[in-house]
Amino acid sequence: MRLLLVTLLVSIFLFSPTYSCIVKANPSLNIRSTASATASIVGSLLQGTTVSCLEKLNGFCRVGTSRWASAEYINCATTSSNGFDGKAPAADYTRKTWRGITLNQRTIEMIQRAEVYMAQMGKTGFQFSFSQGSYSSSVAASAGTHDGGGAVDIRTSVVNNDKKTVDTMVVALRKAGFAAWSRGRVADSFQNNKHIHAIAIGDAQASSGAKNQVASFKRGRNGLKGDGVDPDAYLGRAIPTWAK
Repeated sequence: MRLLLVTLLVSIFLFSPTYSCIVKANPSLNIRSTASATASIVGSLLQGTTVSCLEKLNGFCRVGTSRWASAEYINCATTSSNGFDGKAPAADYTRKTWRGITLNQRTIEMIQRAEVYMAQMGKTGFQFSFSQGSYSSSVAASAGTHDGGGAVDIRTSVVNNDKKTVDTMVVALRKAGFAAWSRGRVADSFQNNKHIHAIAIGDAQASSGAKNQVASFKRGRNGLKGDGVDPDAYLGRAIPTWAK
């Protein structure tokens, strides 16, 4: 009987459900030493971080040994994004007119992944709106980065340039595999043209300028002439495994 009880307890411990979740808090969520809002803070999780909720207690998720975070700011209903981190988008470079711009199907799939992440971070029904697509040389200020595939400029005016929403947009795009930066929110040359500039990492048809921007992004820089500091560095770089 005692052996049976021990076996049962071990089984419950080993096979207790864990929840694959995403952090919704903007820009970060405190980690505490116990499942209490008054417990000491022992770390933090950036918005968009994928975590495992090992157990739930008093409105908290255990995210590690003696590490707890408020379940209110963690979304565990994330099955729609399962596999995004480890599986690259299909290498489909068919060009399409989509939401008024030209993109290849690979880039479209990545944007759709980013919209799934937006929903999981609290922006249900959100759709990106674009001012410039790929395979375009019509905007001189783009310095050739849009000449090939994988490049897109995203309007932030549709959310009234709200800082928290733009932050979430940048996080979602990065998590989906884009080198993405906000433009015009800091002292740069885009003060009168605020937007998000994004390059799909690994696009086989990207221009040389776009590939240089991806390299800049991976160095933690801003992708502009002079290779300055990333204006969104505080958001982290939630690059998917397949894009590293």
